[in-house]
Amino acid sequence: MIVLIITIFSCLLGHSAAFMSGLSQLKSPRVTMCLSAAAKLIVKSKVKDIEYINSNSEIISSINSYVSEKTRPFGISDPIDFFQSMKTKSGTLTIMPEYNKKCKTGFIIGMPPPEIMGGVLRESGSKAIVVSLDKRSGGASYEEFERFTKEQSKARIFIPGPISIVWNDFVINKIQISYAATLGAAAITIYPEFFDNNEVLLKEYVDYCKELNIEPILMIKNEMEAKMGFKCKVRSFLLHALTEKELVALRTLLPDGDYLYGAKLLPEVDFSMYAEIDTTWILRDNKFNFVWPSPEAVFTSGMSDIYGVVFAMRSKASSKFLSPRQFLMDRKKEGATEYLGDILY
Repeated sequence: MIVLIITIFSCLLGHSAAFMSGLSQLKSPRVTMCLSAAAKLIVKSKVKDIEYINSNSEIISSINSYVSEKTRPFGISDPIDFFQSMKTKSGTLTIMPEYNKKCKTGFIIGMPPPEIMGGVLRESGSKAIVVSLDKRSGGASYEEFERFTKEQSKARIFIPGPISIVWNDFVINKIQISYAATLGAAAITIYPEFFDNNEVLLKEYVDYCKELNIEPILMIKNEMEAKMGFKCKVRSFLLHALTEKELVALRTLLPDGDYLYGAKLLPEVDFSMYAEIDTTWILRDNKFNFVWPSPEAVFTSGMSDIYGVVFAMRSKASSKFLSPRQFLMDRKKEGATEYLGDILY
């Protein structure tokens, strides 16, 4: 009788199996057990986001379609492989700008829509776009993320072709991964601290990402988090919340091989554009594969310097022979020996 009542109640609510699974994880104490006060506030805000996803029947339906049949919403094709597109040849790196509506930029009326920024960043030579979805620190919506992936899907008939779109949020529930994969995300950021540094729980989420064909990017700040990632079979690592010297020092402790190493740059108070270009050149020479520059650096002058900044960061220049300011003023392609595709795109 009790089982029958529970079954009827679930049907009346109209929620799917995916919702029930997400809700059970939402109530799990493992995610918040040992978190700091700041992290607990973030988790609290994420709970509201998860409740929104679970309460939207249209979203749940689309998630179920993808999870069960690998069918995405109309207009969204399979994403570009993040790992392969960001893996660079020796002595080069790729750039992954961030679409963030909370940062200060040179745009008078705020960040342009995804339909514009998707094409601009793709043509600038970027290999991926990070869409920051946290309401406090990023401000982008789920609808805007979907518009990014649809714009990239249309770019398959253009040159340069589509690039990866990265879902950047604080993941505390599998339904966030499910929704990201459904909307065509090529990769998703995973922060170990939101799993209490629990290796078993982290591996569960990493494996779930792989099951849904979405690349998990482990956000690490120290060697301990990196080692935990290696044990969980993570292959994409992003070093963050560190200074230039700390980034280089941590990278020297990590093994080479079939791994992807990126760095999220900290914005400078003044002239962040030039400082981050200089830092990018140093990280390139220390075996990093890609960088995630601050929006303040890429969009400091609105549209006018996006191409110049991304090209400068991707170049083979060095601060020993040329300053970032001089590079941007010259806007000349150096005579580096590399494949034509690397120079153009």
